[in-house]
Amino acid sequence: MGKKLSRLVKWNVGLLLVMLFILLLLNKFSLSMVTSFSFKLLTHPIVLLTMVGGYTVSFLLRGWCWQLLVDQKIKFKVYIAGIFYSLFFNHLLPFKGGEAVRMGVLAQEQQGKWGTAIQSVILLRMVDLFWLGVFAIVGAAWIGINVHLNFLIGLLFGLVALGVLVVLFLKKSKLQSVFKRQWLTLRDLMISSYFPVVIVLSCISWIAEGVVVFGVASLTEYTFTYWNAMWVTALSVGAGVFQLAPGGFATYESVMSFSLNQVGFGWEEALSIALITHAFKYLYSFAAGLVAFYLYPLQFRRLKTFLTKKGETS
Repeated sequence: MGKKLSRLVKWNVGLLLVMLFILLLLNKFSLSMVTSFSFKLLTHPIVLLTMVGGYTVSFLLRGWCWQLLVDQKIKFKVYIAGIFYSLFFNHLLPFKGGEAVRMGVLAQEQQGKWGTAIQSVILLRMVDLFWLGVFAIVGAAWIGINVHLNFLIGLLFGLVALGVLVVLFLKKSKLQSVFKRQWLTLRDLMISSYFPVVIVLSCISWIAEGVVVFGVASLTEYTFTYWNAMWVTALSVGAGVFQLAPGGFATYESVMSFSLNQVGFGWEEALSIALITHAFKYLYSFAAGLVAFYLYPLQFRRLKTFLTKKGETS
């Protein structure tokens, strides 16, 4: 029941964002503006290299977080390869299949121990969502959008209530033993002495990722601060939970265009920046896929297994 409800919400919100993107594309798309912004970016190699560097640092930090959380004896290249595989397949497939491949890389290295692989990725994604939420709320306050305290309390209460319902459901279901085993693994990861460090490094990684939208937007005539960039990044990446197309195409552009418009950009400029920023991330993801294959080659048979294994344990 809960799974069907979450799918319904995802599809409804996702379709709404796709429709918004289509409307923006039909009414606000300017080929000349996209071309102009792209040319400016290509003729400013320092800005472009800073974007590549900052984006790369964000993933290196996430790989380090994963290594600290799981097992430092496993080579760092395994973790960064898993993250790059995830990035590549998430931009190639309409669903989050990249996360399954990421789990599979670690599970393969640990001789099929899917429990740790699954729970570590889930925990790190929860930390990511936490920071995206923080940056979204703080950023909104920074630009003058009031977030009512009652809303935050209600949201927190709703999340806690949902968590309790899920726990109660799993305890009464046939999956009780599986749930208990998974919970113990998750608990062990959370009480790790490195977990506070992971939380801090995760925060820094998202600050580093903000350089992408900041780099593109800084080439315009508008005043755009790094706080603005963090808020826009948090909303745009967070919207990925509603993605219906590979890489969150359409949902990403819709949310980024809206958030850029809120900080002073016109709709044409906002859409152009969103398209260029996302194009940069697509190109980066394909390059990351090649790097991942070089660092940790996977056979196609194994890739198929990882994609169909999603969420199961052995």
